[in-house]
Amino acid sequence: MGDPDQVGPVRPAVVTRPLPHPDTRMAAAAAPRPSAPATRPRPDPNPLRLMAGFIGLASLSAIATGLMPSMVPAAAADPASAMIVADPAPLAVKHVTRYVQLKPGQTAPPQAAVVAAPKPTPRVVVVTTTRQSGKP
Repeated sequence: MGDPDQVGPVRPAVVTRPLPHPDTRMAAAAAPRPSAPATRPRPDPNPLRLMAGFIGLASLSAIATGLMPSMVPAAAADPASAMIVADPAPLAVKHVTRYVQLKPGQTAPPQAAVVAAPKPTPRVVVVTTTRQSGKP
């Protein structure tokens, strides 16, 4: 029962188990995940990558074409493509004079040439009366 030299009551022995490591406790508590079905393969990304490459090349070509005329000097242009055509008859220029009537209190701008408006030709009305009826 106890040690013969021991004085006092004997305590019962306590049996303890060592605690598991915290990582093993979490792994045991988590339920295993079901794996993805193996019948469905991943889509092939190569056609999409090829299309993105062609779009990139097309956009680069458009940008380069837009910038090229401003970067190429005029002397480097092909002289055979530039053709000068002499115009046999000069274009007729028609000058238009606009008259603006100013309202009272308005003044003409400083650069404007002030010209009096042309007077309309007088309208002549002939009225004849006869003595017979007295009416025109």
